[in-house]
Amino acid sequence: MTDSGTIDIVIVGAGGFGREVLQYVVDAYGRDDRVTIKGFLDDAPPDLSVFDLACPVVGDTATYRPGANDRFVIAIGEPSVRARMAESLGARGARFLTVVHPLAYVSDAAAIGDGCIVAPFATIGAHARLGDHSVLTFYASIGHDATVGRFCALSPHSVTNGGSSIGDRAFLGAHAVVNPMQSVGDDAKVAAGAVVYRPVPPDSLAAGNPAKSRPRW
Repeated sequence: MTDSGTIDIVIVGAGGFGREVLQYVVDAYGRDDRVTIKGFLDDAPPDLSVFDLACPVVGDTATYRPGANDRFVIAIGEPSVRARMAESLGARGARFLTVVHPLAYVSDAAAIGDGCIVAPFATIGAHARLGDHSVLTFYASIGHDATVGRFCALSPHSVTNGGSSIGDRAFLGAHAVVNPMQSVGDDAKVAAGAVVYRPVPPDSLAAGNPAKSRPRW
């Protein structure tokens, strides 16, 4: 909590993922009268009136000035964009909130960084580490002793098994599997359904079973 004992949560991104994260915030903090959901930041906000949300768009990411009680959650799936938003807002003094849904499992021995989002039914095992601003979606899991870097996104049912290592800004598609002790480099992507048996180099795309890597660009 802040010095005043209250926080105002600001969700960065008012799209579909932002609306999902809004529900996570409600589920995690809705009964805490010290917490207020202030609203969304979005540079091209959609029409939210059709969703009947009690959560307005309060500004854009370029000009919004963080308040003393504001805590930000970046609800943007693309890792490189998450990284840019965190850098831009952080340079203006923003502080970030980690949201762990009550239905997630997180080992007491795990470590989670600032600004992370852990969705319902996600799992973080013993002595696993989740870097700042990374996202675990529905049923994504991090095995024991595995490390996931900063600004990563793990899609539904993706798995990083025990002792594996995922670099910064990496993306795992739905049902992707990184086998024990394997690695995925910075800025790499593992396609949906791919199974990683050997290291995935940085800036590459790994697809198939067994996964084969090629340069992303």
